[in-house]
Amino acid sequence: MAAHNVCIIVAGASRARFFRVEPADSPRSRVKLVERSSLANPDAGGRDENTTGRVRTEAITNREAGPVHPIGAQRARHELELERRFSREIARQAAHMTGRWKSGTVVLIAEPRLLGLTREVLREALKPGIELKELAKDYAPLTAGEIHDRLVLNRLVPVPRGDHA
Repeated sequence: MAAHNVCIIVAGASRARFFRVEPADSPRSRVKLVERSSLANPDAGGRDENTTGRVRTEAITNREAGPVHPIGAQRARHELELERRFSREIARQAAHMTGRWKSGTVVLIAEPRLLGLTREVLREALKPGIELKELAKDYAPLTAGEIHDRLVLNRLVPVPRGDHA
């Protein structure tokens, strides 16, 4: 995999980070991850709980009215649309970052739900010569070095020089 045309996207519910794979000056590794940009999800955070931390329900006290459903269940469609909006922004940013490439690889790493929402819009946003690889993991809280080490284990970036496994 050529290091000059590899983009790594590590996305979580609240933030997406965009890395380029670049040649490393270190004898330990052939490549390093360099964070080029990040994207915050303004709709993330604070949606799931009220101030007490308990699930809110409708205020119906009449037992004959039937079962009471959590308000959160009614918000599921709205939250899904917010996640789709964030997925479209991730795809737009990736297309911008790879806009001058004729070929290359984009690796999308996200927890399974976000990966599923982002996959198709990202494929549509990338040029035909750019390959999309996916990894269903939550690497969002990791440092660039930790992400690099896990990508090496998954063979998504070149293996360090000393390893011949």
